[in-house]
Amino acid sequence: MRVHQQLADALLDHGVDTVFGLMGDANMLYLCDYVERGGRFVPVAHEGGAVGMADGWSRTTGRVGVASVTHGPAVTNAVTSLVEAVRNRSRVLVLTGDTPAEPTHFQRLDLAAVATLAGAGYEKVHRPGSLLRDLDRALRRIVAEDRPILLDLPIGLVRKEAAPGGPVSRPLPRAAGAPDQERLDAALRVITGARRPIVLAGRGAVAAGAREALIALAEKLAAPTATTLLAKELFRDRPGDLGIFGGLAHEAAAEVVEEADCVIAFGARPDAFNSANGRLLRGKRIVQVDSDPAAFGWFAPVDEAVPGDAATVATAMGEALWVAGHKPRQDWLETVRERLAGQRAGTGFRAASRAGTVDVRTAAIRLDEVLPRERVVVSDIGRFAMGVWPHLRVPRPGNFVCMGAFGAIGLGLAGAVGAAVARPGELTVLVVGDGGFMMNAAEFTTAVRERLPLLVVVLDDGAYGAEHVKLRHFGADPGHSLTAWPDLVPLAEAMGGRGTTVRRPEDLDALREVVRSLDGPFLVDVKLDPDVDVV
Repeated sequence: MRVHQQLADALLDHGVDTVFGLMGDANMLYLCDYVERGGRFVPVAHEGGAVGMADGWSRTTGRVGVASVTHGPAVTNAVTSLVEAVRNRSRVLVLTGDTPAEPTHFQRLDLAAVATLAGAGYEKVHRPGSLLRDLDRALRRIVAEDRPILLDLPIGLVRKEAAPGGPVSRPLPRAAGAPDQERLDAALRVITGARRPIVLAGRGAVAAGAREALIALAEKLAAPTATTLLAKELFRDRPGDLGIFGGLAHEAAAEVVEEADCVIAFGARPDAFNSANGRLLRGKRIVQVDSDPAAFGWFAPVDEAVPGDAATVATAMGEALWVAGHKPRQDWLETVRERLAGQRAGTGFRAASRAGTVDVRTAAIRLDEVLPRERVVVSDIGRFAMGVWPHLRVPRPGNFVCMGAFGAIGLGLAGAVGAAVARPGELTVLVVGDGGFMMNAAEFTTAVRERLPLLVVVLDDGAYGAEHVKLRHFGADPGHSLTAWPDLVPLAEAMGGRGTTVRRPEDLDALREVVRSLDGPFLVDVKLDPDVDVV
């Protein structure tokens, strides 16, 4: 058996049933072996798409996503998507390989330096006999460190004879121990001294499966709940749930956040976005619970930090409150629930658009009504997102993916393809700006080829929207941000998909029928007015 054959077997033994990638000299042999042994290989148009799809796949499944690219420029093509995965702490394995052992090879590249530049880890297959151990180590590090690892299988080893191999060693999950009692007691003193507390959950709470423990704790404290964007819908339909915390909060929730005197954050890092640059944290005591010690005080100081698993700590807090006979004030929660009862979708803003365009907030609300409740929503980033995220809901947090941890537009389509591959029985909805879509439009062909039920909603203002606003702010001509794209629906049709153009909110109603039997990507070009600012 040769090394390329052993790698294909080892990937399957590790439970890797899908690989995203683009073939080249460094990886084509083991990818062929992998497919012939029953694995699914999803070929892409660009190497950045491969890593982005593996990232989206991992975020949707909770498993390690795998991308395979060849050496040299293939790796540099993937760097932006790799940084995005690093910043999101995604579990992604990037398989690549060093060039032939020739110092003048024109595609030579320092792979370890590239991994370091991106913030990823680096591992190398050192010799034919170490392949299994090196692969095992890379996968263990991905789980232990919650970040991508680039595994370098030099091309000079690919066709060598492999050493006899034993069973693979699968990664083990992190252990979740009991919280430190002294820190727990200190945190509880802050919490029980609060008159208007809020329980805030982030992505770490979702990963810990902490929903029920947090609801139980909130009930013991008579506290409303809220989430960060990436934990969106964790407390959906719970009375007293504020929804998204921070600048994306609706009117009633924003008032409650302003009045709160204590925030108890579980797996949620206060940052510039969810705290309005720290303004929403002023005058509040902050208790932070996180399994990552680096999370404490990352953006703003906290009063009490409790290292630990969100579900374990929340349960311990609830038990301590019960033992102590804590009797919370009920008036705060009752006031919150009264305010939330009067909040309805579409309130808090006045739709504004010229003829032939739609307000992005109105479009998001209409989409939320028209599309089936069971859906996965993947978002690119851009000015449009501020009008979409609060209004387009998902049934649970794991069904929302935001490809925006690095602040790079254009990664959403790859993430959506990965999510659609991961959830073949569900509708995947991508929301993306026109600039972001055009940046990587070639991956639309990947969705066509794989016949993915993917609804691509392009929020099309014909401009780089954030720059449009900033140019006006600086007294410059915002017209310089305008861009004339080709008509997107004919473009989608030329790539083998279908589509429609939306100029009125009611045009979106036709999607009810479209998504019932979707067997390939469908593009929705929603025309927006670039002069309407929703931020």
